[in-house]
Amino acid sequence: MTVLLRNTFKAWIDRAPGAPPKLIMTGDVRVPTNGWRARLTKRSPQGINPKILILDVNAQEPSGEAPQEITTIPLRFEESPPQDEYGQVMIANGKGEIVVHIGRTH
Repeated sequence: MTVLLRNTFKAWIDRAPGAPPKLIMTGDVRVPTNGWRARLTKRSPQGINPKILILDVNAQEPSGEAPQEITTIPLRFEESPPQDEYGQVMIANGKGEIVVHIGRTH
């Protein structure tokens, strides 16, 4: 079971000169043991509001035994160029969701 660490999630559009714009989303999840793997994937199909990008946390438990040690896993998602003019990103893990506003960098 993954827990979204709400205050760690951030999203922005990187508009560095010489490169196409890139949407970057970062954040952390907490898992109950070592050995878990987790990543952010773009939900398909997306929701009804094209300005909100929906990402799912896909997590896999370790196969076999793993030390019972609460672990934090960093997540990152990039899309270049962004497929739409997103204003927000929703992150869902099957147990809950959070919404993050997208910042802009120049």
